Amino acid sequence: MKIEKENDYTVISPEGRLDTVNAPQFSEELVALLETKPKGCVVDLSGVSFLSSSGLQALLVGAKTSKQNNIKYGVCGMNEMVKDVFVLSGFDRFIDVFDDVKGAVESL
Repeated sequence: MKIEKENDYTVISPEGRLDTVNAPQFSEELVALLETKPKGCVVDLSGVSFLSSSGLQALLVGAKTSKQNNIKYGVCGMNEMVKDVFVLSGFDRFIDVFDDVKGAVESL
């Protein structure tokens, strides 16, 4: 997982599968990152090949933590399979979705 800065935003980029094996660690790292109170946080999912309900839960924890701390939050870079899971679960209704990091940073 990579963590980078883009302007005043923190970009976290998990890789591989976000499933029951590694979603808990991702969630912990995401919450720790959000506790530093960046202006905004973008989760770049371009390196994620599979998203399970555990991965969705981790993204939801990030969204709730961001909202509580008034941090702008969004996801980007989903492949078709990951996007299908995200949209079918209804997460696109309360987490902003962007094509790429640049678009997310400019729009959030």
